[in-house]
Amino acid sequence: MRETDDYASKNLIDSRDFISNVAHELRTPVAVLRGSLEALCDGVIYEKEQVDQYHRQMLSESIYLQRLVTDLLEFSRLNSSSFEIIREPVNLSDVVCDVCRSISRIAAQKDIAIIRESDNSVYIVNGDYARLRQMLIVILDNAVKFTPEGGTVTVNQQRDGDKFKITVSDTGCGIAEDDLEDIFCRFHRLMSDSNRNGSGLGLPIAREIALRHDAKIDVKSKTGEGTSFIFTFSSEMSKEEIL
Repeated sequence: MRETDDYASKNLIDSRDFISNVAHELRTPVAVLRGSLEALCDGVIYEKEQVDQYHRQMLSESIYLQRLVTDLLEFSRLNSSSFEIIREPVNLSDVVCDVCRSISRIAAQKDIAIIRESDNSVYIVNGDYARLRQMLIVILDNAVKFTPEGGTVTVNQQRDGDKFKITVSDTGCGIAEDDLEDIFCRFHRLMSDSNRNGSGLGLPIAREIALRHDAKIDVKSKTGEGTSFIFTFSSEMSKEEIL
């Protein structure tokens, strides 16, 4: 009975912490929007240049709120016991190729090269193509975000016995050792100009998707030397299932 009470108590504390974190994340953009609207409605701001500046700020805050709400809903769904991952044979090489092609358009805006290293082998796992794609999109999007112009993001695929590894490495700013332990915590964000619009839920969502696929996720990073995310998958499927 005590274990049940302890579990219920822990869930209650986690729920309170989550609500507190959500409230904290919502408070600033809502305050900015309200303050801007009050200034515009009261006529305090009336010069065209200032009005345009306020409008741009309000749009930026609205975009952030929309992203935060979307990520909150997604994170909530993934953490629900009733949410099911679609299980079917998926070629990880197809997922990687798809993601690299999509991210390359964003990377091109910063003159960042997306390099794919693969032996073009068929890496079959039992999983959800859309979710695996979402997981890698989060990681590559972050890699591009934290890599300066002219840098590179490398996606490497390799077989290690009966396991498949996908490593995403960048030439970005790296992550401080003190921050490494917290990067998968909800709402944890690295403080930088590159990440000012992040929701702090991208990496927790990616981690949850990896866990749902029984994949191990490791991070290696040093400040000023870039970051590598390593996903390790096991393929327990028989040849008959693959075919």
